[in-house]
Amino acid sequence: MTRTTAAIAACFTVSALLLAGCGDNNDSSAAPASATTSAAKAAGGETLDNVKAGTFVVSYRSAFPKLAEGKDDAKIRDILVETCKDIKAGKSEDEVVPNVVKRTKGAAGEASKEEAQAIYQMAKMLC
Repeated sequence: MTRTTAAIAACFTVSALLLAGCGDNNDSSAAPASATTSAAKAAGGETLDNVKAGTFVVSYRSAFPKLAEGKDDAKIRDILVETCKDIKAGKSEDEVVPNVVKRTKGAAGEASKEEAQAIYQMAKMLC
């Protein structure tokens, strides 16, 4: 139950951060996070902007602290980038979720199917 609640909270966090970032912000003085300084490359030469990559990293760390253990921001961002590639390639959720499980593997284990589905949903909103 706790994992499902965290996954739902992560999706709401992503939504809130995206909505907050939708305004016109001409102030470019804010420094981007170190791991998201350059845009993350996605499928077909497209890029994910730093805000989306940063939003994913923050949401992932917040919702899945055990999965984030030992991973730097770039490694977490790569989960988003690779998942977006799968989504943009037209793969179904049933095809992508097992890949998400593999991508989350680390010292603390890997995502459960439910966690991977929540990560998939977060990524889908950001791709």
